[in-house]
Amino acid sequence: MRKAAIYARVSTERQEKEKTIESQIEELRRFCEKNGFLIVKEYVDDGWSGETLARPALDQLRDDASKKLFEVVCIHSPDRLARKFIYQGLVIEELKKKGIEVIFLNRPISDTPEDQLLLGVQGLIAEYEKAKILERTRRGRIHKAKEKGIVGSVPPYGYNYIKKTPEKEGYYEVNGDEARVVRLIFDLYLKLQSLHQIKKELYRMGIKTRKGSLVWADSTIHRILTNEAYTGIGYYNRRQSIEVDDGRKYKRSPKTGRRLRDRSEWIPIRFPAIIDEQKFRLTQQILEKRFKPYGKSKYPYLLSGLVKCANCGYSFAGDSYGRGRYYRCNNRHRRYPLPKTCNAKYIKAEELENAVWNAIANAISNPNILISHISALTRKINENEESLRKERETLIKEKNDLTQKKDKLIELYTESSISKEQFLKKMKDYDKREQQLEEKIKDIELKISQVNRTPLIIKNVKFFCDLMKKRLFNLNQKQKQQFLRYIVEKIIFDSNKREAKIIGHIPLEAQEETISHVQSGTLSIPSWNHGQYPNNWLKFELEIKV
Repeated sequence: MRKAAIYARVSTERQEKEKTIESQIEELRRFCEKNGFLIVKEYVDDGWSGETLARPALDQLRDDASKKLFEVVCIHSPDRLARKFIYQGLVIEELKKKGIEVIFLNRPISDTPEDQLLLGVQGLIAEYEKAKILERTRRGRIHKAKEKGIVGSVPPYGYNYIKKTPEKEGYYEVNGDEARVVRLIFDLYLKLQSLHQIKKELYRMGIKTRKGSLVWADSTIHRILTNEAYTGIGYYNRRQSIEVDDGRKYKRSPKTGRRLRDRSEWIPIRFPAIIDEQKFRLTQQILEKRFKPYGKSKYPYLLSGLVKCANCGYSFAGDSYGRGRYYRCNNRHRRYPLPKTCNAKYIKAEELENAVWNAIANAISNPNILISHISALTRKINENEESLRKERETLIKEKNDLTQKKDKLIELYTESSISKEQFLKKMKDYDKREQQLEEKIKDIELKISQVNRTPLIIKNVKFFCDLMKKRLFNLNQKQKQQFLRYIVEKIIFDSNKREAKIIGHIPLEAQEETISHVQSGTLSIPSWNHGQYPNNWLKFELEIKV
């Protein structure tokens, strides 16, 4: 009996709700059962676009393929694997090199030139069909907006959608209860001029969101305050989706950004008015003065995104009072208007930034600080090498035992001694534990190998420090921030004890032209800059008092 994996994907929440993912999986299960395949693992990407290969389940499938967990991968159709032909070919070729067969339910593909040509044609047709559907949908929505005035059946907060009848097109009508809340939000903002204070008032008054939550999001309140539809006229086609590089490895869709179109492209749509235009315009004037879009700050914060609270794990965020800059634990914002659960104190930004930058600059200017850190780690590994090797042997034995358990589980399933649900649940537990063991074994092996590489590591660290200390004290604020993001993974800060631990990584194969980008302001931040560092980067820790 051949071991098989199945892969399924849907690209939208609507498809998820319509259970198309379940229908795909069910068809794949029936196919495997009919052909005598034993399903050892199921990989599912819910709501992920086929235009990108960076999908969690697909990445896991490709990783597991190297472990020989399965011999066959069953997929409903080529466009479920990827929408782009070049991506389909890349994954299929990668799996084929590992001795794994890929089977599509709707059209089995062999290795003959004719079938490979057909696969290519199918991939190109899938790309063409998607582009055609998107264009038809776009044109249809624009036509509907111009002719009928309503696009979509999900109304803005404050309105109900009345379905189309043979006599009348669908339309929006005022929802009395929600409209009163909309008016209240505008009145509160004109009085308080604070989104946070509005949240607090709505919570105190027991007013719930449309989904029934007592906690209103800032973004929801801001969206209500800026929705021109409440004055009686809204607009369709105001924004367009664009691709942006936001540093995330996984994005459900490649187009994660939004941009305003030229106003001439906006299509006006009539709404029943809830707010008078004068009140709306006054609100916009105040918002323009007070509202700060995400990612933009009146004051620069050198350690933005790097500081974590030692008490609760939340990030420290920049905050300003008058002309003063501070860092405060974000627990109070994340919990607001519920009571905060962290007693972390705020700290002046200059104090924390100076302490961190001086510690990093001191370590770079005096490489002996880092070298002593490396030497201490090496001594510790030397002292514990025997116990590390024993631990490694124990982990390897447990991993081998786990492999035997998996084989036994497969036998029980093939003999119908356990149900499919029991088999899949247990196999999932085994896979998770196997991954944990592999990570621990790899970590120990890296530690042991470091002993033999210590002279080379020290040489590389000195080279990196020599390159940087020539430039370090000529950097402007932006370049300093970029450099810190380059080598610092996180800063764990205890504001009550005023102690911080800086955890970072130094490249052991740094090139002078790469480091020179720091000064030019074009340094490329590594994509692994959130704990996913490769082996040729040395981890370091610096403990400081603030």
